Amino acid sequence: MMRFGFLSALLAAALLLGGCAATGGGPSLPDGTANPDDVAAAPGYVRITVGSDSRWIALPGDGERVVTLRQTAEDGTELINEVHLSPEGVFMGAASCHNQDCVKQGLVTFENRDTRVLTNWVICLPNQVSVELYTPEEMNAMGGSGEGGA
Repeated sequence: MMRFGFLSALLAAALLLGGCAATGGGPSLPDGTANPDDVAAAPGYVRITVGSDSRWIALPGDGERVVTLRQTAEDGTELINEVHLSPEGVFMGAASCHNQDCVKQGLVTFENRDTRVLTNWVICLPNQVSVELYTPEEMNAMGGSGEGGA
């Protein structure tokens, strides 16, 4: 129970600090590929947030897709996160952060998200990146679209 409380506080801090890491060149997010008229076509969707900018991306029907996120920190350092998407779920494959906690969080699937401490989230606090996994029905209910934030 103590671990859940600590991680919940960590998650809250991540949400409150959104947008602090990226300046200068700003965050670079891929174009959203989720089409609200065709929501049921993909096995699921992820919402990727960098700072305060969010995009919905469809999970591929087969194979794997790697989405590379790039930011420029205030000191000019390039911050990089590689998000791996497959029909089964999503995981952070690589990150330029010092602690690699986001990489260690592993694969989030529809089968395991209810048993994970961070449920459907993968979070990189140092780079201000979060990734959330949703079913097509959940995405549709939240009003997700390829037009940016939800």
